[in-house]
Formats: sequence, C-alpha cells, structure tokens
Amino acid sequence: MPTPGPGSDPVDGAVGSPDPSLPTTERGRRMRTRLLAAAREVFERDGFLDARVTDISAAAGAAHGSFYTYFGSKTEIFRALVAATMDELYASLGGGAGEPGGARRSPSSTSDAVLRIDRANRRFVAMYRQNTALMALFEQVTTFDPEVRALRQAARERMVGRVRHSIEQLQSDGLVAADLDAEYSAHALVAMVNGLVHYWLVLGADFDEDRLVATMTGLWARSLGLAAAP
Repeated sequence: MPTPGPGSDPVDGAVGSPDPSLPTTERGRRMRTRLLAAAREVFERDGFLDARVTDISAAAGAAHGSFYTYFGSKTEIFRALVAATMDELYASLGGGAGEPGGARRSPSSTSDAVLRIDRANRRFVAMYRQNTALMALFEQVTTFDPEVRALRQAARERMVGRVRHSIEQLQSDGLVAADLDAEYSAHALVAMVNGLVHYWLVLGADFDEDRLVATMTGLWARSLGLAAAP
C-alpha cells in the first residue's frame, strides 16, 4: 500500500488488516509511544471525527509523513490506543478469587472474598476515571468502526473470563454454590459494573462513589451467596 502523502489524512484503515510490526529500534519505540500519547491528547481534545493526523504529528513533535511509518491512519492509532487502555482497564476487575497481576491465592473465607471483590471494583472505578474521555470516544467509534467494535467485544470477553474463573475458584473452594451458572453470572456482574460506572462517569449521573462501590460489591456478593459485608 502506498504511503499517504503530506496532504492526505485518511479516516480509516482497512478493516481486518494486520497490525503493523512494532518498531525494532529503541528510537522507533520511543516515537511510537510519543505518537500514542499525542493521539490521546488530540482525540480527547477534539473528538474522534475532528482529530487530524497533522495535529497528532505536531503534538508528538514529528513530521507529518513520519506518522505513517507507525500507523496507517488516525483510526489505526485510535485502535492501538484503545486496545492498550482496555487491556489495562479490564485487567483491573477480577472476581474475588485472586489478586490480578500477582500470585493467585484462594480466599480463606467469604469475608476475604468480599474484600477482594470490593478492591477489584475500586480499581476498576479508578481506572475508568483516568480514562473517562477516551471511554466516551470508544463508545462513539464502536457505532461505525467494526474493528473497534471487535476490540470492545474481545476486551469484554476477557473480563468475563476472569470473573468466571474467579467464580469457579470460589465454587471449588466451597464458598459459592456449585450449581450457580458461573458463565452467565460473570456476564451479568460485568454488565452491572461496567454499565453503572459508564452511566456515572461518562453520562454524568449524580452518584456518590463510596455508596456506588459499596452497592456494587454488596450486589455482587449477594448474587454469589457470599456475606454482604466483610
């Protein structure tokens, strides 16, 4: 595919095309990181539709043509930015049966499990708050970009998988009833947390954070048959 010229600003790349290889040099990796940071700044400031490759390049301190060494379009860099953010966001939400990113240790009691659920919910809220503007844009772009929509679905499935695994761990430890449908419960719990936090931070609902998190944790714990409070 020919490299776009300085006067062009493609809105979309080819849906389903493979991601470009990551740079092999330290200088290339630094430039790619700068472009991603600049893209976030421009997208959050101008919105997706009004953002321009020219502005992203300028914010990164790069020549306009250099952008296309790393990304084929503004949609491609948006996809890369969102993919990294969603991985980090959804990794923050576990299901109470282990510490994300650390050693997996089964809860010793229902109160221990509830404490872990509460910590996971608080991590998720903190991560979502840090990325509220980007998450709002993400929802907008999913309505017209199939690949961004696929990223959203894949991230959601990973999050559901983490929660299902946690529920199954609690079941194997005898803390949650064995006949509970772990898969559908995970889908419902993820939808509850994601939907409420989106309604609060993106759509502007008037919620108190501590009250909201306590309510989500209580509903999560009761739905699994755990104690409502530690």
